[in-house]
Amino acid sequence: MITVDGRNYNVDVTELGLDVEFIYKFAERTENYELAYELGAVYYNQSLTFGVLGSGNADFRDLFALLSTKSSIDSGTGHNVSVWTPLGKMTFLMYPDKLTLKLILLDKNQESWWSGFTVKFIAVKPAERW
Repeated sequence: MITVDGRNYNVDVTELGLDVEFIYKFAERTENYELAYELGAVYYNQSLTFGVLGSGNADFRDLFALLSTKSSIDSGTGHNVSVWTPLGKMTFLMYPDKLTLKLILLDKNQESWWSGFTVKFIAVKPAERW
């Protein structure tokens, strides 16, 4: 399950990747080749993979439609995303950077089954800043 913009979607999260990105105010080598730097902010970017889904799953269709269009939260594609991680529940303002989806079966009744529904989220705001 995932919550996006306050709505719960009954779509199983089968894999969650958490990329911690460090942004530096400056980082440069000194004359003795040591690194002089000042950390500016830390961002938590996420990638989520959802389980095998049938096209009859309304939450799947709604989630895909929501993530592949312009957001109502900001002027871009930003969304408030809440997921459970080993670090606890994390809620961040994020935008989808990439969606991936693979058709695995299309039966004679035009029911389709999908796998590999993956979304890569980039954090809009830092988790910490200095």
